[in-house]
Amino acid sequence: MIKLAKILSIDSEIVTLKLEKKAKCADCKNGCSDGFLSFLFKKDSDGILKVGKHSENSTLSSHLYDYEHFFAENSFKNNDIIGIELQEFQLLKYALMLYGMPILAIVFFLISGYTVFSISGLNGDIGGVIGFVLGLFLTRVLIQSAKFRATPRVKFFK
Repeated sequence: MIKLAKILSIDSEIVTLKLEKKAKCADCKNGCSDGFLSFLFKKDSDGILKVGKHSENSTLSSHLYDYEHFFAENSFKNNDIIGIELQEFQLLKYALMLYGMPILAIVFFLISGYTVFSISGLNGDIGGVIGFVLGLFLTRVLIQSAKFRATPRVKFFK
C-alpha cells in the first residue's frame, strides 16, 4: 500500500509527516479515509505521523522508524512530498488481527455463553455481544500497546 505524505517539520530525531487526504493507495479506486491506518498507527485526526530518524529508542514517541536511513541520506525541506509504502504482508497481519480476533472472541463467548447463561436463565446470545465488544477492545489495546506495536517497516521514497 502506497500513500503520499508532506513533510511538516524535520529536527534531529523526528520527522513529522502529514498524510495527503485525497491521495489514494496505488491499487485503490476509492478513497477509504485511512480508517485502517488511523487505527493501526494511532495517528492524530489530522493525519500526522512522526518518524524516528536515528535510534530505535525514538519509536517510543514516534509512529514509525526510518530503518533504511532515508531521511539521513537525503536532504529534505518542509513541504516536500514523499511516498510511504507499507508492505503487503504487514497489512495482512494487522488486518487478520483487526478482524480475526473479534470473530474468534464472538465464537468463544457464544459457545461459553450458551453454557453459562443457560444455567442462569439468560439468553446465550448475550455471550456473542460480549465477545464482540471484548474482541474489539482487546484488538485495539494489543495493536496500540508499546510492547506489541512492533513498528511496521515502511519504505520511504521520493
